[in-house]
Amino acid sequence: MKIMLKNYFNTNQARIFTALILTGILSVGSGLTLVKGATGASANLSLETSNEVLKDNIKPNRLPRPVANAVLRDLARRQGIFTRQLQIIDYNQHTWRNGCLELPQADEFCTQALVPGWRIVVSNSKENWVYHTNNNGRSLRLASANNPSENLPDKLPASVKNVVLQAASRRLQQPISQLSIIEAQQQTWRDSCLELANADEFCTQALVSGWRVVVGAVDQTLVYHTNQTGSALRLNQKANETTLGPVQIPASELPPPLDRYIVFRQISSGGFAGRTYETVLLKDGRLIRVRIGDANDSERSVRRVSVQQVQQFVRSLERSQFNQFRNLSYPAPSGAADYITYTLTSQEGTVQYNDISQNNLPKNLHTAVKAWNQIVASAQS
Repeated sequence: MKIMLKNYFNTNQARIFTALILTGILSVGSGLTLVKGATGASANLSLETSNEVLKDNIKPNRLPRPVANAVLRDLARRQGIFTRQLQIIDYNQHTWRNGCLELPQADEFCTQALVPGWRIVVSNSKENWVYHTNNNGRSLRLASANNPSENLPDKLPASVKNVVLQAASRRLQQPISQLSIIEAQQQTWRDSCLELANADEFCTQALVSGWRVVVGAVDQTLVYHTNQTGSALRLNQKANETTLGPVQIPASELPPPLDRYIVFRQISSGGFAGRTYETVLLKDGRLIRVRIGDANDSERSVRRVSVQQVQQFVRSLERSQFNQFRNLSYPAPSGAADYITYTLTSQEGTVQYNDISQNNLPKNLHTAVKAWNQIVASAQS
C-alpha cells in the first residue's frame, strides 16, 4: 500500500484536475465561494469539544465547561497568547488535601480540608502546564509556576517505576528496554482498591496516596494505578481497552499536501477487495471520488454538498482540533488482517487509522471522522 500511495499521486492529481475542468468548477464564471481552511484549534474549549487525551481519552467523568474555560483563560492571560493556541491534553478528578489545592504560596495559611476538584494539563504543542482547580473552576492554581517539576516522570519513585515496568513487560511480552514511562501523576485514590475494584470485591473506603502511571510501548499504552511505594498496583483495564497508542507517520510515507482549492481528502485502501479509493472535497462543495488504478475512470463519481455544509465541516474540524493529530497513525492490532486503512488529510496535516479500531479512536478524532462520514453520506449527484 505504501508504495502504491507514493507512486500514484502525480497521475491521479492530473485526473482530479481534469475532473475539475470537465465539471466546470475552475471556470471564470463559476463564482467559487472560498472557505477559509481549518486554521488550528478552536478558541472555545467546550464540554463537547474538549480534547480528552490521546492516551487515555475515555473518562468516567467529563471536565465541566466552566472549569476548562477558566483554566484556558487564565493561562492565555499569563502567557499573553490566544486561547485557541492552547488545548487541554489531560485531566483527572482529584481530591486536594487542603484549601490551597496542595500548592501553597510562601507563608500562606491553607485550611486543612479536602477539596474535590481537577488536575488539568494544558499544552501549546511545545510546552505543558499543570493546573489544580476546585470542582467549579472558581479556585485554580498553576502548578508549573509553583513547582515546575510537579508530577513529572523523573520524580516517580524508583520502587514504583520498577514495579510498573516489570508488570507492563510481563503483560506485553516485551523487554523493559522497549518500554518507557511517558506520564506519572501523583494521585489520592478514594479506596484501598485504588479505584479499580473487581466484581464483588470489598474495598476499604480510605484515602490512599499513590500514582497514576502511563507506560508507552511501540503501538499502545498501559495505565496503572499504584500506592505510594508500588507495593499495591492495578492495571486500569477500561483505560487500556479504549485507548489506541498513535505512532508517527514517517515523512517518506506522507501523502502530498492539499491544493488550495481542496478542503479535505480521504484515501481508503485494503479490505477483502484490496482496492484503493481517493475522495476529495472541494471548497465549492464538489465531492470527487476515483478508484486508483482504474484506467478508464469507470468508477469516478462527482457529487455535491452545499457551501454551507462545507463551512460547517471546516468548523467541525476546528472544534475537534483535528490538527492536534497531525502526522499520527493509529495502527491495527497485531495480527489483524483484511482491514481498511483510511488516510485523512486536511490543510493542517494527515492522520491515519483503520476500520477495526475506529471506535476506539480519541474522542476528538472520532468526532472529526464522524463529521466527514456525514458529509460523504449527504452528498448528492
